[in-house]
Amino acid sequence: MIFDFLKRKKGGFFVLTMVLLVGAVVLIVAVGILLRAISDVNKSADSEMSLKAWSTVNACGEYALWNMSTTSYGLLGWDYASTTGESLDVGGETCYIYMIEDGENGSKMVKASSTVSKFTKKILIEVATNTPSLVVNSWIEVADF
Repeated sequence: MIFDFLKRKKGGFFVLTMVLLVGAVVLIVAVGILLRAISDVNKSADSEMSLKAWSTVNACGEYALWNMSTTSYGLLGWDYASTTGESLDVGGETCYIYMIEDGENGSKMVKASSTVSKFTKKILIEVATNTPSLVVNSWIEVADF
């Protein structure tokens, strides 16, 4: 029968060995699941910080465009932050709006960056200035300016 090994004198050693092996396998599986869970939590936290940096830098871009539109009178007032940059606090994080530069065909280039934890996001916004209203030609994330 299957349990004949229990009747033998050496059966206790075999049962003990099997219990230790099964326990080791269960422990290995449990540790693997735990490590996977920790890795998923870290990835989730990284995604959150990256998204927070992206949101912060976009808020800076919106702020710069808002200032450009409210300080502009027709085609003459496109001078917001033209000589210096500006840092801005957004939801407990800081972003930086760089000096606004002239682009091609009379456009203006708005540059902003934000770093949250180890994640840095940078955007470059091209704004047309040859119209009486604010027109965004492009809004892209860049690796560097």
